[in-house]
Amino acid sequence: MYSSSFNDAGPPNRSDCHARSAGRQQRSAVPTAQAGELVLIRGLPGSGKSTMANKFVAQGFKHYEADMFFTVDGVYAYDASRIRDAHAWCQRMTRQALNEGRRVVVSNTFTRLQEMEPYRGMSERIRIVEARGRWQNTHGVPEEMVRRMARRWEALPYREPKFPLRTNANRLPAAAS
Repeated sequence: MYSSSFNDAGPPNRSDCHARSAGRQQRSAVPTAQAGELVLIRGLPGSGKSTMANKFVAQGFKHYEADMFFTVDGVYAYDASRIRDAHAWCQRMTRQALNEGRRVVVSNTFTRLQEMEPYRGMSERIRIVEARGRWQNTHGVPEEMVRRMARRWEALPYREPKFPLRTNANRLPAAAS
């Protein structure tokens, strides 16, 4: 279950993460190599979502997040009036990649459980991971906004065990059966 306290014991690749696959608990946030798998990483700005997603990318996952919509030629230019477009784009790209049999990781804040709903029907193999680090966020989200997001955070409806990610960036933990 989500805790309001954050793990600040080290860099994001050592942060605590939580994972659960539909119907059974997993010992790792990293799924086995099966096409069409979907991993949703949720967390507040600065929690290590993108860093964690990059670990999945190193294992062959395609990565999407709404912030990518606002990045043009390597420059991030957030436009609040286009946030719905950004999420629609992220969902569309995710669905397309899954339909092609790709493994996909999506990292967004997902502060409310309903924000994950559009993704839940996209794959039978879905895993939700919570990033709980506490580092400076890369998009300059004001601290007051982060606090507001934390206040509206909805916990997952089940209790999850903690499993730290390994620090070796070249090898991610395999999923346990």
